[in-house]
Amino acid sequence: MKKVIRVSLSFVRERPNRVMLTSLATIAATCIVVWVASGYDMLLKNFDIYSDLVLGRYELAVAPIDLNGETVVPAEVLSDLRNDSSVAAADPFWGEMLKVRPLHAQKNEEADSPSDQDSRRRPISMILATDSREPPFDMHAGRWLDPSGQGSHEIVVRADVAHTWGLETGDSVSIGDGDQTEPFQVIGIVDAPTIMGPGGEAAIQIITPGSGEFFVSTAAAEKLFAKQAEISMIGVALQPDADLTRFRFGWGPRLSRYSTPVQFQESIDIEEALDESASAQNVLIQSYAATGIAILIAMLVIFSTLSMGITERVRQYAILRAIGFTRFEVGTLIACEGLLLAAIGFVGGILLGQLLLWMSVRASGGLLHHGTSVGPFSLLLAGVATFGGAFLAALIPIWQVTRVKPIDAMAPRPQLAGLQAVPWKTVGLGLILICINPLLIFLFLPDHTYGVTATLIIGFGSLAVGFVLLSPGIVILVDRWGNPVLARLFGLDPKLLRSQITNHLWRTVGAAISIAIGMGLYIGILVWGFTMLEAFIPGPWAPDALIAFRELEIPPEEAAALAAVPGIDPERCEPIVVEQPRLLNDLTNSAERASVTRQDNVVIIGIDPEGAFLGEHPLFDLEWVAGSPESAVSLLQQGNACVVPDHFLKETGLVTGDQFTLVPPENPDQPVKYTIAGAVRLPGWHWQTKLTGFRSRTHRAAALVFASYESVAQDFNKPVASYVWFDYASNQSNPDQILQAAQKHLQVPAIAANDDPLASSEGAPGLRMMPVENIRAITRGAASRWIWMLSQIPLITILIAGFGVLNVIIASVRSRRWEMGVLRSLGITSWSLVLVVLAEGLLIGIVAGLISFGFGMMAGWCGAGIAQYFSFFGGLHPDLSVPWFAILSGLAGMLVFSVLIAVWPAVSVGKKRPLTLLQQGRGTI
Repeated sequence: MKKVIRVSLSFVRERPNRVMLTSLATIAATCIVVWVASGYDMLLKNFDIYSDLVLGRYELAVAPIDLNGETVVPAEVLSDLRNDSSVAAADPFWGEMLKVRPLHAQKNEEADSPSDQDSRRRPISMILATDSREPPFDMHAGRWLDPSGQGSHEIVVRADVAHTWGLETGDSVSIGDGDQTEPFQVIGIVDAPTIMGPGGEAAIQIITPGSGEFFVSTAAAEKLFAKQAEISMIGVALQPDADLTRFRFGWGPRLSRYSTPVQFQESIDIEEALDESASAQNVLIQSYAATGIAILIAMLVIFSTLSMGITERVRQYAILRAIGFTRFEVGTLIACEGLLLAAIGFVGGILLGQLLLWMSVRASGGLLHHGTSVGPFSLLLAGVATFGGAFLAALIPIWQVTRVKPIDAMAPRPQLAGLQAVPWKTVGLGLILICINPLLIFLFLPDHTYGVTATLIIGFGSLAVGFVLLSPGIVILVDRWGNPVLARLFGLDPKLLRSQITNHLWRTVGAAISIAIGMGLYIGILVWGFTMLEAFIPGPWAPDALIAFRELEIPPEEAAALAAVPGIDPERCEPIVVEQPRLLNDLTNSAERASVTRQDNVVIIGIDPEGAFLGEHPLFDLEWVAGSPESAVSLLQQGNACVVPDHFLKETGLVTGDQFTLVPPENPDQPVKYTIAGAVRLPGWHWQTKLTGFRSRTHRAAALVFASYESVAQDFNKPVASYVWFDYASNQSNPDQILQAAQKHLQVPAIAANDDPLASSEGAPGLRMMPVENIRAITRGAASRWIWMLSQIPLITILIAGFGVLNVIIASVRSRRWEMGVLRSLGITSWSLVLVVLAEGLLIGIVAGLISFGFGMMAGWCGAGIAQYFSFFGGLHPDLSVPWFAILSGLAGMLVFSVLIAVWPAVSVGKKRPLTLLQQGRGTI
């Protein structure tokens, strides 16, 4: 074995530049894994720290077992616990989510800006009510609540919330929604722990003392929540001499016998729930994805290195066989070389990753106060990426080298003329495999359980293999058709470029695929992202703008009079009323699997049917999927009929003529029925309703429904208009001028047209202008930032794969030095040889571009299709949307990068004299 290792090391030392480039690529791929996976390690570390602190002064918490069912702890549990001599304190906590906004907050230097507040705070906050005499955590400032309830409008704020909103003791906050708001004075700030990392406090659904962002007394909460006090959780503090384990196991059987079964929660239980949360799972999936990409990169780069070594040293391996090396020992040489490259990449990637993490902590300015490091999970995935990639990369080279015979040492080196015929059988098989994915997704529709998983594995696996099988044919076609074009472009003889990329076909295929992985994922993410986004951009159906009557009571007649305001089209201007009632029955099966189209409520708009849908220029330019404008308007005018979006029919299974029942929020004892008069396409209605405040009851809705103004106003007790929806009179209409004119017309205050659409509907009374173009710009801007974030790792992957492509070009130049020396001797200039090498890099880039474009388009299209069956944002079935500028820019950048990769070997060969090139000789070992 020692002789095998010595020979392997001598082979590695023979090509130091190649080893260096391969090592750099493997190190960079490993570093990506470490960087992403360390986020999961850091998340688990933060969860561990948080779970140790989240119960505060309590050792245990008592909560219902089934969090998706009954969420109230029976009152007898509290009394029984308080009667136990081992219990020092048993304090009930009642949690509800409500809107909170600061009032008269003192501005200090540490407070974040309003834009930061909006981006970091959720629209609703957790309010915890308790009668505890002592705070669950140490007080940062002020005092704790008075359990007697005398301070009915006093509130204690969690320290991180106070910092974000700039709150101090003595400031005030408003709790509630719309007209039902109550002011509370901040009397204290409590040092409760917070979760650092994705999701924050939303990462866990278990209510704990640390879940509370605001604390009020139970008496105040009964008035605020408008119902009798409940118990969401009980904090249990034990006597100093009590045995925690004995107490917990002694009470365990008793807790399951109550009318609502409850259970103890210790810090370890909370940590386990956090580890299984959606936030942790998302980071875990990202880590696995980065590992998969790193395995592919490491495999292809190491495979190219090992394959080039076998091609160049075939006689040496034959001589080793002749002097007594067995097939196993020759194969072990390749395995050792691959293992060495993997070890270098693993160690270097860990060190580089740790360095980058240390720099990120230093640059965070204390944000990452727990620090970050390479944890066991990061080490495991880094090892899988490097050594797994090396193992896969070495399989084919080991098989190749074991086929070398001793007699091959005396055989003349074969002259490779390149594969000129397209392997049609391979190409045909590749095309068949590529077609499997769209057939499974769009023709044989998967179910919502195991079918989706099987489709993902089989469909996208066959898609990837299909493009790998297509790659040799693409290389040959590019060589056949691309070479003459490049020769003419560079002013070269076409014979100089002939067979450059087909002489070592699979080496070229490996290099092209390695760089195509990143670009293919980049294109796939763009196509998938922008196709999914298309369903959330308000389409042409949406009128130009909308004026909201914030905290104003405007009769519908006065609202309709705004049609006379200059800049508003008087023929396309309608007052509307809006409500968000719940469905009496869960028609969309939202309890089984919730999504943007599967919710238990709808947004219903009351509007004049004739002005909205009829005439030559109706307010809404709709595409009718079921019914017609004439028949729908006739039914709407009769009352209790509605027009729904087409996806609502698909999710519910209803058809035109069917009825569904809505529950008025202000009068839940008298549900109302509506008949479906028609269905239309409403792309983008989600963000239209989100940014305009249509969703006033809850932040999700299953559909945007249109009914007559009179029906909605009567059924849901809406005596005044909520909004005016209109089109501009011309393209030159100015929103600010329209708002000012409307303000003068109604004699009410106005809020700037550019007022933040994401802000709460609460605030000072006035008119608020919301142009639809602003909504589209906000939606595109927010989504584009997320899509760009997802695209960063694929782009980094392209840079890493460049090391492998550089290795291939250097090996190609080295194998043709004798030929290049002959060409120089015959009068070919050094500049021509430089252009030949640059053209080779460009040809590899073209092959990679074709592979990545085809794979990315198919993967993005199929990804958007399969997302309709499992993604929370699925169910809308948007049309394919291709961001051509971003895709073509990426492909152009990749081609430029491919040429830049070839600059070093091109310049190196251009500087050499003809005699130096000729000295390589055909027979040199």
